[in-house]
Amino acid sequence: MKLKPEQEPEALGLLKVLPLFAGCQDDVLQAMVKLLDSRDIMLGKVLMMDQEIGRTLYLLAKGSVGIWKRVGGEKKQLATLKAPNFFGERSMFEESPASALVKSNERCLVYALDRPQFDQLALQFPAILEPIKKNMAAVREQRIGPTPPPQPPADPI
Repeated sequence: MKLKPEQEPEALGLLKVLPLFAGCQDDVLQAMVKLLDSRDIMLGKVLMMDQEIGRTLYLLAKGSVGIWKRVGGEKKQLATLKAPNFFGERSMFEESPASALVKSNERCLVYALDRPQFDQLALQFPAILEPIKKNMAAVREQRIGPTPPPQPPADPI
């Protein structure tokens, strides 16, 4: 459901504090707010499946979600994301599968941005792509650590 007018200032404030959107101009963020959907999420709801290409970015405005992964045959919660935060950026911007299952730990309020709406925004404001790309690399390093440099092939003996 589209944001109610009273939710728009909160959503704009959320966009301004999330590291994914650092360096994005205010007019771009204001235009993005108009494209967001508001979703009330109940406790225990799965928002994203492991290996799913969801094409939705979730902005966590209230509540917390667990990040789950199957490790050695059993499901383990690897992390908890608490508001304000976001998830789904990998499948949204890179069109690669989600790296884990995301499930609400409590009732949550999320603002969702689907890929077609983001593409529309990027056509109108192409300058948004560069800071998001740069910020995604920093976010990934913070969440999972630096990507090791590729190793040269071993010399055959």
